[in-house]
Amino acid sequence: MMGVEFIFRSKISSHGGGRYIIYIPKEVREKAKQLYEQDKEVIVIVATEG
Repeated sequence: MMGVEFIFRSKISSHGGGRYIIYIPKEVREKAKQLYEQDKEVIVIVATEG
């Protein structure tokens, strides 16, 4: 069963080599860490305004 864990705004950054990074805000970092530690797969949806 799927459910929304959190929603946040972020900028996309790059450190080169074709890899892009989305920084997770402090407010949801603990939940993201739990998902990582549980080896959960997540769905990423990217939306823009305007």
